[in-house]
Amino acid sequence: MLSSRRWAILGGATALGVSALVAITGALPASAASVPTFRPGHALYDVGVHTSVTLAQAEQAGLASSTFTQFKATVKVGTTSYTYVMAGRNPAVKQTSPAATIKTKLIPVIIKFSNGDTWDPTKTDSCDTGASALTRVQNSPIVKSQSWTWGGTAIGTGQVTDAYQRADFWKYAQPGGINPSYAVNLSWATLSSITINVPNADAAVASISCGNGLLGAVNLNWLDPYLQKTVIPSLASKGVNSSILPVFLLHNVVEYIGKTTDCCVLGYHNAFSTSGGIQTYGLSMYDNSGAFSGSNDISALSHEVGEWQNDPYTNNPTPAWGHIGQVSGCQSNLEVGDPLSGTSFAVTAGGFTYHPQELAFFSWFYHQSPSLGVNGWYSDQGTFTTFAAACS
Repeated sequence: MLSSRRWAILGGATALGVSALVAITGALPASAASVPTFRPGHALYDVGVHTSVTLAQAEQAGLASSTFTQFKATVKVGTTSYTYVMAGRNPAVKQTSPAATIKTKLIPVIIKFSNGDTWDPTKTDSCDTGASALTRVQNSPIVKSQSWTWGGTAIGTGQVTDAYQRADFWKYAQPGGINPSYAVNLSWATLSSITINVPNADAAVASISCGNGLLGAVNLNWLDPYLQKTVIPSLASKGVNSSILPVFLLHNVVEYIGKTTDCCVLGYHNAFSTSGGIQTYGLSMYDNSGAFSGSNDISALSHEVGEWQNDPYTNNPTPAWGHIGQVSGCQSNLEVGDPLSGTSFAVTAGGFTYHPQELAFFSWFYHQSPSLGVNGWYSDQGTFTTFAAACS
């Protein structure tokens, strides 16, 4: 995230830099005639909209009675101190009960354009005849627990983002550490699907070779305020509040930022103030469109969940880093997915191969040597073996 907002924009990105998004070509179905068409262009980041939650508000959020388990701590790099807020309990302090469980609501979102074009994550289509996007996510290692071994080290049993969090703070979470049962468990419950009708002025399509033949695109500058002002308040009766993480699931629908040439956002997380406290939330595309290099199935979702755990209010400060992953300039926050956007690894669960994204470790951002992380690594699959270079 540049400044206080981070949009996870994937496609063609590698751990060494950012390339243009894959252009989508081909004739569009006749049904798309009344909706503007687009071709994804170069990756763009953090344009137009920023969180209204300040760092001071984030630091106070954990004191509220209506909140999820979180902690505030400070780390020093040289002579500079950085205060941050994370989900879960502090792994660096001996805990009586180090494992935290956070309630999470998975909300399938049916996107419908005025001409009838529809993307429904609860339905099976030709992009995957075996299961719907929703079913794949429900059976994925983001939701289901399994055992993990990375670099020859047994991490333990849990969801993939929990395994990442344990590996991130392995010095404390390993057997013999001060918190060997440290965990951040997400207790997932699926709500009924909701339908968002997108006005033509904020809709666009491109061609893909499966499903309804279209990659949908929605103007993020319309969608995000709509989520905050209309959708999330409407879910209060379903138990969505500041103690809950709601995650909105789209299928083969991306966002553009104001204009279709500024595309494509595959997922993001954000926070805003409500009368009941600061509401955090996330949105992600389940991707089997074949349109974006480095993005498959749960790549974007794992990116967003991992970042929410480490930076739930989107503004944990770090020393400046950049020129890596999706970041072409300098960035100064604890967004653990951005440095490795487009870098995923294969995990088989229930007979299906998923592709969660690799995530950077705390020690990478805060220049710690040796790393707190498993195997002395600075990312969960060992791509990073040293901490971040200074950026200016």
